Amino acid sequence: MEKIVVGVDGSEHSAVALRWAAREAELHGAELVAVLVWDLFNQRHADGSRRFDPEYDATKADAALLASLEAALGAEAAQKVTRRPVCDVPAPGLLEAAQEADLLVVGARGLGGFKGLLLGSVSQQCLHHAPGPIAIVRTTAAGEATGRPDGRPERIVAGVDGSEPSRAALRWALREGAKRDAVVQAVHVWEVPVIYGPVGIGFPYDTGPIEDASRKLLDDVVDKAVAETGETGVTVERTLLSGGVATTVLEVADGADLLVVGRRGLGGFQRLLLGSVSEHVARHAPCPVVVIPTEAA
Repeated sequence: MEKIVVGVDGSEHSAVALRWAAREAELHGAELVAVLVWDLFNQRHADGSRRFDPEYDATKADAALLASLEAALGAEAAQKVTRRPVCDVPAPGLLEAAQEADLLVVGARGLGGFKGLLLGSVSQQCLHHAPGPIAIVRTTAAGEATGRPDGRPERIVAGVDGSEPSRAALRWALREGAKRDAVVQAVHVWEVPVIYGPVGIGFPYDTGPIEDASRKLLDDVVDKAVAETGETGVTVERTLLSGGVATTVLEVADGADLLVVGRRGLGGFQRLLLGSVSEHVARHAPCPVVVIPTEAA
């Protein structure tokens, strides 16, 4: 990983995302690029205010960006971050800035939108259209900490369903696990097939073959990912569960430091930009979540 782009808008969410991105850049020795997108009606000033200034320009946007960096990271660390004020609409501006980045980092919700939304419109647009991996970081995310205070290794959960995006997600998680000295938990969820028939008539069947096939798939995916990445020193836990995919993955991710999933799994219509499981997980993840798009896979 050589370049990480993070969206900054002065909100608490973007400050948390910025600190998370700074740690990620330090782990990988990557350049951190902070992007503040502004236009005529979206102006942030160095004093923290949002007011209209007919003479607002890139210089004033850069001053506001520097102030946000210093508030979130401290003056010394802020000087190590590349600043890029961009005149555009927020989502397209961020996406354009992330074209050559290895990772785009955004807060779960910015300054706009309704308070009850779990994922802001800008974050959601970036999630659907990011050209590469995207990390969504929440205000209450454990990712603010640099390691666990109790000394236990960090835990990275990777959702695996056998699709190429999920395989890419596991490879990404393994490389990240090596950087963090973390345990990678590969999770595969299988669902009991539904058999329809007359009311009151049961259809008993043996789920053993389904579970056996699911275990074989999980083992094959993990073994291949370890071989492809060469990360043989990373501890990998293989978790096989049955139930609803999104709900089960989120339950496993409770207390984790990072969740990694592919943008679209095996289900869904080909025209969809984001699978239902990926979107549900991104909206409700209890920790920072990285989504790997099909293109990156």
